[in-house]
Amino acid sequence: MRKAECPWPDFFGDQDGSGIHHYLFYSQHGDHKFLGPFSGEPAFVAGLVGSLLRKEYLPPVLQGHRPTLTHGDAQQKNIMVVENTSRPGDQVGRSFDAVLVDWENSGWFPDFWEFFCASYPLIFQWDEDWSWRVQEFIRVWPAEMAIMQLIDKDLGY
Repeated sequence: MRKAECPWPDFFGDQDGSGIHHYLFYSQHGDHKFLGPFSGEPAFVAGLVGSLLRKEYLPPVLQGHRPTLTHGDAQQKNIMVVENTSRPGDQVGRSFDAVLVDWENSGWFPDFWEFFCASYPLIFQWDEDWSWRVQEFIRVWPAEMAIMQLIDKDLGY
């Protein structure tokens, strides 16, 4: 999934070519619309931080990311593990596939976006290991995550 090529050059938006369905891109003009789509990463970042007062101080961390097919809601309840009886398994003789469901938040986002969505803003439980498991199947982007947390906080969500 992460290697899929975007059908539109330098496009950031929903899979159907429309705007970005994420609360950080909700229009502040009272028209109940989502912002985007965006042509190029600079336009995406401008749409993301457009209402921030100190955006000139935004470090170049959010630069150099390619549009990547992103689920946008990777969490435990959206991952199904299904036994695959048509494929030979390991020494026990069973094989399994992981299937993602609930694709309504998917689209073409910067490659760090999946980690941001899967890791924040979640309320982690002490008896769960989700925050560690995410790192097993999604690349970790610590600098981008820190900036996204600041943006999320500044926008008041």
